[in-house]
Amino acid sequence: MFAAAVTGDVGAGKSTLAAVSASLGATVISADAVAKSQWSKPDVLESAVRRWGSGAAPNGAADFAAIARAAFADDEEYRFMNALIHPGTAADINRLVRSSRGLVVVEIPLLFETAARDWVDYVIYVTAPLDARIRRNADRGWDAGEIARRERFMLGAAGKKKKSNVTLVNDMDMESWERAVRPFCERLFAMASAHEVSAYCCSFADAERISSLLVERRLASGANIVETNSRYRWEGAVNTSREWRLTCYTTERSLRAAMECIRENHPYELPAVTATELAHADPATLEWIVENCG
Repeated sequence: MFAAAVTGDVGAGKSTLAAVSASLGATVISADAVAKSQWSKPDVLESAVRRWGSGAAPNGAADFAAIARAAFADDEEYRFMNALIHPGTAADINRLVRSSRGLVVVEIPLLFETAARDWVDYVIYVTAPLDARIRRNADRGWDAGEIARRERFMLGAAGKKKKSNVTLVNDMDMESWERAVRPFCERLFAMASAHEVSAYCCSFADAERISSLLVERRLASGANIVETNSRYRWEGAVNTSREWRLTCYTTERSLRAAMECIRENHPYELPAVTATELAHADPATLEWIVENCG
């Protein structure tokens, strides 16, 4: 599992990037949707009504426009709202992420403003010129003043860039933005599919020969060879021998070909080839694997 957090400015294009990821097969989680679901919890709604009056929940259901007006009125009310819904939101997102497999994309505007983000492997900051963001939010009735009102509680652009793995600038129309982010999302998929492949060889020469083939053919980004003492059952007997463990790193796209290369060039009848999907690897390492596999 590889979890990418998509954060950024209001109206910058976060949702479009998440939608493109979903179209490619990613599990997409909207922090806004999870946060919104907190208002259906009786204890949360009761606290809101006690604080802001019955207008926050007429007929027993949350009035999100009324809640927004009250919560964004000043710093104290905003802090109250955060204390009310952020713990449950963080817990629910953590649960959803950890129960997922493969590429998980979490659209989370307040990534840097909330403490619970230990599930994050990779951070994407999406930004855009202010005039473009105003146009994109026109149908929501948000002008420059409303955007500024909502963003005044958020970390500034410089801070977001510093804390992110990559910054994407969306200064284009939606169709162009969708085309632009698709290769990026495909690259995220490749990073999420990185594997460690291993096999055991009877000599260093065999391990070196096979590892060279893998790297030269771009079936693996790199390989390691380690001497080991092995004990195994073969043809009804327990054997002990000196072996060399070959380990290499590849992507889902090259995985089958890499395993086949090992089998075809290995002297053993059973080379014990295994593959394990990498989890929570350093993003720079994953990028190196993707860049160096065909």
